[in-house]
Parts: sequence; structure tokens; C-alpha cells
Amino acid sequence: MDKHIQILNTLQITDSLFPSGAFAHSFGLETYVSEGLIKNRDGLIRFLTSYLTGMIGRCDAVFARLSYESAKNQDIANIARLDKLIHSMKLTREMREGSIHIGRQIICVIGEMYKSDLLNMLLNMIKEKSMYGHHPVVSGAVSSVLGMDIEDALLAYLYSNVSGLVAAGIRLIPLGHTDGQRVINEIKPLLVRIAKEAESLKEDDISSFAPSIEIMSMRHEYLYTRLFKS
Repeated sequence: MDKHIQILNTLQITDSLFPSGAFAHSFGLETYVSEGLIKNRDGLIRFLTSYLTGMIGRCDAVFARLSYESAKNQDIANIARLDKLIHSMKLTREMREGSIHIGRQIICVIGEMYKSDLLNMLLNMIKEKSMYGHHPVVSGAVSSVLGMDIEDALLAYLYSNVSGLVAAGIRLIPLGHTDGQRVINEIKPLLVRIAKEAESLKEDDISSFAPSIEIMSMRHEYLYTRLFKS
């Protein structure tokens, strides 16, 4: 595939206009803000760092890479297996449902835009409830179908996570849009490091440990008022 098209594909799926549904989720951030634990830009950066290193770096990002490789090999069965495995590792209901909601939105939109037997099969499996359609697994498979390099695919996945949470932080804390861009700028080196690590990690290396975020996710549904689904 033409390199310019690959770049445009990357920009398209990370654009805020792309209807992934991520804007409806804060993945526990809303609880932190509601309880006065995150009040400013520095607090948001600390949250993102914990979220990325504890929940994404050695877990979701690795699943995205493994799914990417499976899609390259047209290994539908392994993509479905990875989807079930990550489902078992997401301990809180809102985290599971948020991941599934975003993943299904992405594959539905891309599936309508591009002819792909692999995506059609995955969509059918989701409709038949033999697959959940988690965000990292779908992201990896879609990136492969779009002809993206693995480095670009991982960075796009990580960036989409961060941009969605920064957008949530802007509304919740609240922050100005310039501060939001400063947050993204400060977190970029961490995204690069996580992407590089995810390329070399194996399935046996997968782990997730962010108990505070998981607890805040569980408490979120009991907040008196909520802007977000998670």
C-alpha cells in the first residue's frame, strides 16, 4: 500500500471525528475528579501515566500487536482467542463494556468503508456472539487490514486512548484546550516507549496492575451525577 495512504489511514482512525464512541468513556477518570483527587493538568498526567503503564503497556498494547500479527496471517481463530483472553483480564464491568463498545464501533465503521473478508468474518462472529470485539484486538486487526506498519499501528492505538482521556479531562476538571495539548505533548515519550516495548513482549508477558483505577471504575456507576458511561 502507498505510504501516503498509510499515513492518512493512521490520521483518520485517530481523528476526533472518527466515530469510535470513545468520547463517552472516562475509564475511571470521572470518579477521581468527582472525589477531588484530580484537579489540574498535573493530576491528569499522573492518571494517564498510571493508566498507560498499569493497564495498557503490558496488556492492551500487547493484545493489539498479537491481533495485528494474527490478522496478517489470516488467523481468525487466534484473534477470537485473544479477544476472549483479554475479556477475562478486564476485571471491572465498565472497563469491559467500554472496551467492547469502542471496538465494535471501530470495526463496524471500517467494515463499511473497506472490503475485507477478515473484517467481515470478525463482524459476523461478533453478531453471532462468538466474539466480544474488544478495542485492542479490533484495533490490531483493523490496522493490519489498513496496511499500517506495526509501529504506526501501536502508536495510533496508544494515541487514541490518550486523546480520548484528555478530551474527557478537558470537560471534567475542567482544562483549557491548550492545556490538553500540553498534556498530550508531555506524554508522547511514554507512548513511544510503550509502543517499542509492546513490539517485543510475548503473550506470557501480558500483565495488568492498576488497582486504584479499577476501584474508581467500579465506584463510577454509583456517582450521584455522571457525564460518562465509564
